[in-house]
Amino acid sequence: ALPDEHEKLLNECNLLYWAKSLLDFTYEYIDHCINAAPTLPSFPIPRVRFVEAGIALAFSRHSSNTQGTSEQAPMADIKAGMFLAVYLLEERVTSGTPNDQTFMKFIHNKDYGPSLDEDEYGYDLAVFLSFTQHIQYEKTEGLAFISDYQGSTELLTDPQILT
Repeated sequence: ALPDEHEKLLNECNLLYWAKSLLDFTYEYIDHCINAAPTLPSFPIPRVRFVEAGIALAFSRHSSNTQGTSEQAPMADIKAGMFLAVYLLEERVTSGTPNDQTFMKFIHNKDYGPSLDEDEYGYDLAVFLSFTQHIQYEKTEGLAFISDYQGSTELLTDPQILT
């Protein structure tokens, strides 16, 4: 039903908001540690982010019309401004990866380790994302961390947060 779908999509959007916050928090911690260190890391720190997203609601523009005319059919069941549909709009996930591999599952929500094999494209990012889970778990004192990392090597989408 439409009210159920609306609630599910609002929850999905809210989850994305909190995942963005946790990932930003993680990068702030990493940057703080790098700035406090005597030397820079010998490897690049991957920089990824979650997609921008929002909720779109569709409403009827028709007026109630119980009689109709020769040009207009009766519309007794649709009222002006009636809520008709809800959509979750997300930024498109694209990447310039080899073999046009734009979407990857880096970490599954039932496992803490990378979902990719060591020789697969994106494995290094999957290891880094596993590291971010560790930071989130430790810095929130075990309260929360992002799981189900998926998307491209630049944009992530559809996270889960384990609490």
